[in-house]
Amino acid sequence: VLSILATMARTYAVLACAWTASALAPTRRVHSRTRGRTAPQLTMHDYDYDVVIVGCGVGGHGAALHARSQGLSTAVLSGGDVGGTCVNRGCVPSKALLAASGRVREMGDAAHLEAMGVTLPGGVTYDRAGVAAHAEQLVNKVRGGLEGSLGRLGVELIPKFGVYKEPHVLDVGGGETVTAQDIILAPGSVPFVPPGVEIDGETVYTSDEGLKLEHVPEYCAIIGSGIIGLEF
Repeated sequence: VLSILATMARTYAVLACAWTASALAPTRRVHSRTRGRTAPQLTMHDYDYDVVIVGCGVGGHGAALHARSQGLSTAVLSGGDVGGTCVNRGCVPSKALLAASGRVREMGDAAHLEAMGVTLPGGVTYDRAGVAAHAEQLVNKVRGGLEGSLGRLGVELIPKFGVYKEPHVLDVGGGETVTAQDIILAPGSVPFVPPGVEIDGETVYTSDEGLKLEHVPEYCAIIGSGIIGLEF
């Protein structure tokens, strides 16, 4: 598991370095940002960007890298969530927790260790807060790598939500709009909560809250058998 996470980090680093400044040599057109009420007619040269991507998860990040490799002026509306579910609440933290719990499980199998001539006097213990801190540290590292790769390639990262308003126009709140020749929607997903189920974040919670629990439940029931449910 740790080797998978290391490979992910190296892959992001390679992607960030692959498109150098020389590869992005085409001159970026100067765009006039449209604020407030959008003009009824826009020509290609009136757009703020060639491409605007809504969402900055794995899909949005990959789309931004490809757009810049083609010399397109690019912006990403991240909604303050660079990395999306995978980096912040899914793949990365869950695999960090799996790695730690796997070590505890292996070291707690006294019979297996004894068969190899290994003994652990006193047994094995763990610190829940320490394990959680390890997962958070890994999340911050991967998220920082994503942000850095976008910045180095000249992608403008806008920490706002975007709402599709009309062709070529996104509403980003506060009476402000952003325009682009092309708009890519990569908003990601949120946990599905069945109707009638109340989430309290303590005894009933989604995978998002599950990563932030202040205690380790003695037992639990998991609804859903997707990749996140299986990892939990």
